[in-house]
Order: sequence, then C-alpha cells, then structure tokens
Amino acid sequence: MELKQRNMQTMLELVKVPGISGTESENLTAGKIYGILSEFEYFKTNSENLKLIEIKGDPYRRCFVSALYKSKYNTNKTIILTGHFDVVGVEEFGHLKDFAFSPVELTNRIDELELSDEAKHDLESNDYIFGRGTADMKFGLSLYIELLRDICNEDNLNGNVLFLAVPSEESNSEGMLGALPYLTELQENGLEFISLFLSECSMPKHDDTIKYIYLGSVGKIMPLFFFAGKETHVHEPFTGLNANLLASELNRLFELNSDFCDRIGDDTVPPPTCLKQMDLKELYSVQTPLYAASYYNLMTLDLNANDLIIKLKNLCEKAFINAFDIVEKRRIEYEGISGEKINKKHLKYTVLTYEELFNEVKKIYGESFNDELRLKVKKWQDEKMDNQNIAINIVKETYEKYPNKVPTIVIAFSPPYYPDKSADLSDIRVKKLHNIINEIIEIGKREYGQIIEKQNYFTGICDLSYTGIKCEEKLNIISSNLLGLGLNYNLPIESLKKLNIPAANFGGLGKDFHKYTERLNISYSFDVVPKLYKHIISKIFD
Repeated sequence: MELKQRNMQTMLELVKVPGISGTESENLTAGKIYGILSEFEYFKTNSENLKLIEIKGDPYRRCFVSALYKSKYNTNKTIILTGHFDVVGVEEFGHLKDFAFSPVELTNRIDELELSDEAKHDLESNDYIFGRGTADMKFGLSLYIELLRDICNEDNLNGNVLFLAVPSEESNSEGMLGALPYLTELQENGLEFISLFLSECSMPKHDDTIKYIYLGSVGKIMPLFFFAGKETHVHEPFTGLNANLLASELNRLFELNSDFCDRIGDDTVPPPTCLKQMDLKELYSVQTPLYAASYYNLMTLDLNANDLIIKLKNLCEKAFINAFDIVEKRRIEYEGISGEKINKKHLKYTVLTYEELFNEVKKIYGESFNDELRLKVKKWQDEKMDNQNIAINIVKETYEKYPNKVPTIVIAFSPPYYPDKSADLSDIRVKKLHNIINEIIEIGKREYGQIIEKQNYFTGICDLSYTGIKCEEKLNIISSNLLGLGLNYNLPIESLKKLNIPAANFGGLGKDFHKYTERLNISYSFDVVPKLYKHIISKIFD
C-alpha cells in the first residue's frame, strides 16, 4: 500500500479512539498506537525498543509511547519525532457528536451544522476531511508512524529515530513533562539528540494559502494575584477595603495591556487576558469579601522573569493607589448626599511575591509548614480540585499564617508554564536544520507548487516549549513563585536544563482547531508533507 493510503488509514484508526484530554480514555489511544507499532517486524525482533511508559505520579495512570529505531551503522545521532494523541471534547458538535470521531461520515453530514463561508468552500472542494483530531493532531502521529514503518522496513538509515507519542498536551502537557526525565536518561545513556520534530498542523493566516514551518514556539506564563482586603460590615463600607475592588482595579490595569506584549522583530504576542477572577467568600454574610484571586494568560517570546516581576509589582502598587482614590472619592460623595461625617481611613498595604511571603512564613513555622502544605495539597487533589484552584488555595493557606495583616496583593504564577523557544543560530545543529528546511521550502515550490514560509514562533501553545531551556536564572525566578511545583505540578527543571534540542514544528494544513469545523487539508497533508519529511530524514544525518 502506498504511503498516502497507509497514512490516511492509520489516521482514521487513531481518530476512532477519542482519548479526551484529562481523562483515563487517553490510555486507549496510547494502547492503540502501541498496538500498531507492535505489528512492525522491526519491533517484533527488537521488542525492547518499543515501550508503553506510565507517567510517574499521574492520577489517571496515563502513558506515553516510545519507539526507538536504532541504526545498524552504530551511531548515537538521533532525531525525535513527537506529537500528542489527546483531543478536546466534542459537545459543540450537537446532534453530530456521535460522528465527531468518524471523519468520513462526519464530512458527509457536516453541512447539517452552520458553516462559515470558508468552511463551506473547503467542504465543497472535496479536499478537506472533517473530524475531531484530524488536524490536532492524529494526522501528525499517523504521518510519523508510517514514516517510521518505512524506515524500519528499509533498515538503511545512518541515524536513529525516536518516535514519542504523548498524552495530555491539551490540558497541562503532563505527557511531555512526564517524558522529559526519560529523554534525559536516554541522552545520558549515549543517544545524541540532533533535532526534534513536532507535526502540529500549519495554521493559515486569514485567508492566505501559504503553509508554514515553525522554528520555535511562544511561551506561556500565568500570573496569579491573591488579594487580601480589609473586612468590614456592609453598613460601614468605608471602614474597610473590599478585595473585589482591588481585583477589579488590577484587572482594569492589566487586561489587554500592550505594555506586556513581547515583541521581537516582526513577531508580537497578544496582550494578557484574564482567565478567572473571583472572591473567595464561600458563604453568604453581610461581611465584605476579605480575599479574592485572579489569574491571567500571558504569552512570551523572550521572557525576562525579573523584569516581569518588577512590572507586575508596579501594576499592583497602582491598583492599590487607584482603589484608595476610588474609596476616598466615593466617601466624599456619600458625605455630600447623606450629611453624615465619615472618618477617613488611612490603610497601610503591601505588595510581595509568593516567594517573599513563603520565606516570611517559613521563618516562623520552619519545615513543619512544608509538611502541612503537602498534606493540604494531597487533600485538594483527592477532591479533584484543578491545578489553578490548588494554586489559589496554596497562597491563601500561606497568607493566613503571615502575621502582617494589612491589605496585600501577592504575585505568583499558576501552572502550567510553557517556556518560550527560539532558534539559536550560533548552534551548528540549528544552522544545519535550517539549511535543510530551506531546501524543502525550495522543493515544495519547485516540485509541488506550494509556497511554504518559515515562522520564528508557533503561536499556539505546544510541547516544543519543553525541548530544553538555556537561561537557568529565568527558571529559578519562575520556579520560586510557581505554585504547587513539586507537589501537584511537575516541571522537571533538571531535565530542561540538560536538554537543549534544536526543534521545528512541521505538519499538514489544518483549520478550526477545537471547533466542530476542525478539518484537515488532504492534498497538501498527504501528498506533499510526507515527501518533504523523507527529504529531511535523508539529509539530517549527513
């Protein structure tokens, strides 16, 4: 069977096994991939090179799949082909959700749902297949599986190929994070990782027909703010400070603030936006809320963690000043209409990082506080609390032991954290990779009439972030304020420091990820991309 037909068949098989992110069903997809690979003659003979590895400490006992082809030419040079096999849910498919994982049937019926003009055009072209996971990213996995099948059958490559299929990219990237210590172990045992390829689909810009190869990835950090106000009875609102006012003022200052947009050359990330804001009052009472919290999505291109902390502290200072100004203005207005004299309150306040707060508390309680926090986090995990709410509770628990009970804003970071990844052209391995990418761009244009361009960053969050980090200082500042690190959130810092793998994201052409109109372009993805990958693999070990 031709590569194109095999690729389509394998993709359809993988799509049929949903593997919804953040659930035990992800293991069904891992088992399916392992089953396909176990039928390769190479892995029947070399069964020790095919592994289904459980992620340490994972609540769902999820696994990743490792398949290593070792060259007969006795070399340590190795490339990694990786992708994730989890997908998001399908509720938005409405009455067609039972067909969401059956691309052929869904494509025949997708016009029963409301389609955009572009989606209608793509459907009528007969060059797109619809379905959850087609573009994101079962095609990419099937591509690598079938390329690996050919490599194993030919058994003549002068380098090694490690295929790594991981779960849970769509939630907190537990899959890739769980695989990092394994990659480090392989490296320490002699494998030399010369490049890593991710096969997330290219995302068109607006209505262009250009395809893209991404040489890096944007990062993501989630600033979390914990607000402690000054409680008061609702009959005396001017004698306290409502934590919700602080949170609202901080939101007004931070939401969509372009001062926090990283920019390098022509690349600019979107501004920060709030993902959640709430007070922490659990039951009704006539006392104003004492605590509130919020966390934000912040994209990065070249994060300077120290500068970010300084900017966030300045923002929090301004939020306090503005909040006090609002209270004072409203106090004067109220005196004017009520004729009542209200004494002006002069409240002290403080802004500090979680690291600073934790160190102050630890001075008082010592190691016993660590033990107490560990037990609390375990309890919250058992209650199925998500990482973000656990993060808020960690700050609250710490603050309640803090003796300086003045209005406070604590700055921290919530999981997950994705380091930004950019190409280091001073690395000879990166230069070689980019030269080969230039070759396939030329081949794509000359032989297939395809315009393919390089982009410095993949703008959707992806596992490319976890291929190593150069700046240890950046990691140290972040890790000191990353809530739950080593408790409920795993970020293998030592592995990140040891790994520094040149990487690129090159996949098919997909549209409308996470929507019911998710679809994959057939001609480019199945006819062009595999041939360009064969060129890459033939040249990368030269």
